[in-house]
Amino acid sequence: MKSLMVLILVMALTFSLFSYSYGQQKRHEFSVGYGLVTSSQIADILTNILLITITIGQAAKVDNKYPGAFILSYKYSGRSRLAFGLTFAYDRASGNLAMSNIPVGTYSENYYTGAVEMDYRFINRKNFCLYSGLGLGLTVRKGTYTYSDTETSSSSFPVVQVTLLGFRIGDKIALFGELGGGYKGVFHGGIRASL
Repeated sequence: MKSLMVLILVMALTFSLFSYSYGQQKRHEFSVGYGLVTSSQIADILTNILLITITIGQAAKVDNKYPGAFILSYKYSGRSRLAFGLTFAYDRASGNLAMSNIPVGTYSENYYTGAVEMDYRFINRKNFCLYSGLGLGLTVRKGTYTYSDTETSSSSFPVVQVTLLGFRIGDKIALFGELGGGYKGVFHGGIRASL
């Protein structure tokens, strides 16, 4: 956990240094996106498989709903190929708790992620951009489990996002899409505004 915080601090310091050095050529990008098949969803599915295995099929989460992640991002780039930024993501899982295939309650888990990110832009034109990226952050999971009584739990863990390939089409208002894996999901896309 300590090494993650040091890494986040180093990336934030790098972000501020690049912001200063490219101050006359700055571009601020704000985006709203939606992601599918996030690391939180995958972890919840694998945890459920483990729960079913350990209890020999007696306990399980059923009727699971994974609506996808809502993502807000800010990125700064100069005329260099690098962009640095911050991201907030909200993800959710919900469903029923079952014992011996009989519903006995419900559950709801909310995932809040904050991360620092860096993109490398292979092609960085005014109306088109092709890039890859890396993000490191922390997710806080808050769960509520209701059956005969209500229990809550909270935990935090480090997360990563690897963007294998991303694109932006447009200039001041643009559409973007990303293929990768992590807290934003395997598929992530949305709209981006630049100042």
